[in-house]
Amino acid sequence: MPFPLVIIVSIISMLVPTTNSLQVAVLGSGIAGSTAARTLAERGVQVTVFEAGFGIGGRTSTRITRDECRYQFDHGAQYIGKPKTDVFKDALGQWKSDGWVKEWSGEFMTVDGLQVTTDTKKDRWVGYPGMHSICRNLLHHKNIQVKLQTKADASQNDGSWDLIHGKTKKHLGTFDWLVATDRNSGTSRRRDLSSADVKEFTDGIRKIQSVKSLTAMVVFEKSLNLNMDGIQFTGKDEQYGSLGWAARDSSKPGRERKNNDGHECWVLQSHPDAAKELLKGKYKVNEIREMAKEVLVRDFLKTIPHLTARDEKVPPIVHSVGHRWGAAFPIPSQDSTKMESQCITSKQFVACGDYFRKLSGRIEGAYLSGRSAANEIIQLNDNELL
Repeated sequence: MPFPLVIIVSIISMLVPTTNSLQVAVLGSGIAGSTAARTLAERGVQVTVFEAGFGIGGRTSTRITRDECRYQFDHGAQYIGKPKTDVFKDALGQWKSDGWVKEWSGEFMTVDGLQVTTDTKKDRWVGYPGMHSICRNLLHHKNIQVKLQTKADASQNDGSWDLIHGKTKKHLGTFDWLVATDRNSGTSRRRDLSSADVKEFTDGIRKIQSVKSLTAMVVFEKSLNLNMDGIQFTGKDEQYGSLGWAARDSSKPGRERKNNDGHECWVLQSHPDAAKELLKGKYKVNEIREMAKEVLVRDFLKTIPHLTARDEKVPPIVHSVGHRWGAAFPIPSQDSTKMESQCITSKQFVACGDYFRKLSGRIEGAYLSGRSAANEIIQLNDNELL
C-alpha cells in the first residue's frame, strides 16, 4: 500500500536542510565579518556580505597582481600568533585540521641597532595558500552570499534595514539585522551609516584612534640570499630608517613561485612613529602610495648590507607598489575594551571588529568580536532559528 502524500512530504522535509526567514546583512568581509557570517549561517540564517574592495579578507586580504606574473603579497596581517583564549585556540585548531592555515617556519629576527636576536620560540600560522584563504573558507557556505566591489549604504525603514549601492543607488535588499565590521562606516566622511540612527555606535568610534601604517610590496629578480624570513625593527636606530617589519613573503607556505622564475616577493611595513611623521600634511591617496613605496624600498635597500655584513650588488627590482592602511590598526577606547561587540537591540544593529576588548589589532580579537556579534543576534532571535 503506497504511503499517503502527506507522509512523503513530511519525510522529505526532515531529510532536506532548511533555512529560516531571518535575513542579515554584513558590511565587510574581514575576519570579524566572515566569522559573524559563518556563525549565523550555521544556524540557518540567510547572510549577505557586502565588500567594497576587489577581494575578500579585509586586513587579511592577499594582494595578487593582475598581470601574467601573479605576484602575491600578504600586505596586511602577517601571521597568527599563539592564541590567548581557549575559544580561539579551538578555532585555530580546526583551521589547522581543515588545511586553512599552515605553520610559517623559518628564520625570524629582531633588529635593535647592531644587535640581531633570533626568535625561534614564537608560534606563527598563516592562511594557506594566502592569508585571505581563512575568510574565503569561512564564507564558503550555502547560506552566505558575497557581493564584491559593492559599497552598501544602509538606512532603517519600519524596523528593517534597506541597503542601496553607494554609487549606482541600486536597491540591494531588505534585511532584518545589520552587522557593521568597519568602524570607519560610522565616520562623517563615509555614507555607509549616514542615514542610520545608531548614535551609540557613531559617538563611540570617535574615541578610537588608529596607528599609522605604510606598506610596500616589492619583487626582486633573484633571491637576496638573506637568511631571514621575518625581521622586526624596533624603530630606535636611524640606519634602518622607517622600517618596522620586513617579510620574505615567498617563504610562507603556498606562496612559492609556481613557475620557478627565482623571483622573491617581500612585504615591508613602516614603524608607527615613522609613518606618523611621513604622513603629516599628506592626504592624496596616490601621493601617499608612491611615498610609501619609495621610502620603504629605499630604507630596505640601505638596510641589506647591515643585515648581511656583505656589500654585494642587490638584484634588480622587477615590481614594487605602495599601500596605506587607514584604520586597520586600532587603539581602542576605554569603552570599547569592555565590550566584545556592540549590540543596539532597538535598531537591530551590531558592530564588531578588532577594536573591541583588549586584543586590538589581532586576528584573534576580530574573530572573537565577530563571533560575539553573531551570538547576540542568535540569542535575540532564538525562537525563529532552527
